[in-house]
Amino acid sequence: MLRERLEYAVPQKRALYEDVYGGDAGEEFDVDALYEQYRAYGERIRNEGMDVNAGDYLADRIDDGDTVMLEGAQGTSLDIDHGVYPYVTSSNPTAGYAATGTGLGPTTVGQGEVVGVVKAYLSRVGTGPLPTELTGDDEDLAEYIREEGGEYGTVTGRPRRVGWLDLPMLRHAARANGFTGLAINHLDVLAGLDEVKVGHAYELDGDTIYSMPATTERWGDCEPIFRTFDGWPEFDPEAVAAEGYEALPEQAREYVEYVESELDTAAYALGVGPGRKETVVQQNPFEQ
Repeated sequence: MLRERLEYAVPQKRALYEDVYGGDAGEEFDVDALYEQYRAYGERIRNEGMDVNAGDYLADRIDDGDTVMLEGAQGTSLDIDHGVYPYVTSSNPTAGYAATGTGLGPTTVGQGEVVGVVKAYLSRVGTGPLPTELTGDDEDLAEYIREEGGEYGTVTGRPRRVGWLDLPMLRHAARANGFTGLAINHLDVLAGLDEVKVGHAYELDGDTIYSMPATTERWGDCEPIFRTFDGWPEFDPEAVAAEGYEALPEQAREYVEYVESELDTAAYALGVGPGRKETVVQQNPFEQ
C-alpha cells in the first residue's frame, strides 16, 4: 500500500518541482529510498504500539481515571481564525480545537483546566503588526532581552522581534481560550531593568480600547498605552523556586499580580529561571 501510494504521488511532485519551480530533483524524489525510510517509521510505530485511534485511546484513559494533558502548540495570535491573519499558521492552536484535534467531545474537554502560557514580555518571529515592539531608540533594550531570553528561532536561528507585554493581546487570548490559570515565564529575563513597561491598552481613532480589534489592518493602526512598573533586582532562580512566591522581589510580585488582576486569572506557575525546576508552582491543576 505504501509503495503504491509513493509510485502514484512522487512522479507528480517531481514534475512540479522540476517544471514549475525549476529545481533539480535528486534522491529526495527516489521512490525506493522513500519507501525504505518510511517503512522503517511504520514498523517502529507498529512495534511500539503507537498506532492507536486517538479518540478511543484518550477516552479509555479518562475512563480509567488517568490524567490527560493536551498541548496547544504555537499561540492564539497564530490561530487561523482568531489570530492576526494572514500572519498565522494553518490550524487552530486555541483551546477549542482540543476537541476537534483529539476526537474527545467538547463536554469532555471542557471539564478540564485551560492554562495559558505567556512570557513576561512579548516575542514573535515574522512580519505583521506588533504595537508594543521595542524599536528605534529601544533597539538596545530589545537586543538585551533577546540575548537574555534566547529569543532566536528554534529551527532557523532567526532573531525574534521583542516587545513589552501586550495586555490587549492577552485579554483576547483569555477570552478566546477561556483560561482558568496562567503560567508566566521569563520573569528572570527582565530582572535588573530600571523599569518594566506593559501595553495596558490601545489608542485607536481617539478611543481607548482594551482588546484587539477585529482585523489585522485595524490592529496595525493601534498605538499602545503603556503602564510603567519599577524594575526588580536580579535574584537566584534556584533559591526563589525552592522558597516560593514570597521570595520573589516585591516589584516582580506587583507585576504578576497586575497581570492576574487584568485577566481575572490566577498564575498557577511562574518561570523564574531557564532550568526546568526553576519554577514557582502556586497551584497544581493536576492536584485539584
